[in-house]
Amino acid sequence: MSLCNAFTVDVEDYFQVSAFEAQVDRDRWGQYESRVVANTQRLLDLLAGHQVRATFFVLGWVAQHHPQLVRQ
Repeated sequence: MSLCNAFTVDVEDYFQVSAFEAQVDRDRWGQYESRVVANTQRLLDLLAGHQVRATFFVLGWVAQHHPQLVRQ
């Protein structure tokens, strides 16, 4: 019998998480240093190294500001 797992990832930057909604206004997101590309690349490399596939849900703001990340 084979085991099937589902792996999903929410692609968002550290300042975009709902826990920071009261502290970080969306209009100021562009002022923060983005780490989403580097961190997502690290995860993609890790998954590829183990031949694991995943579904990525990308925040619209991330897709607009980092379209090359979505293409990957």
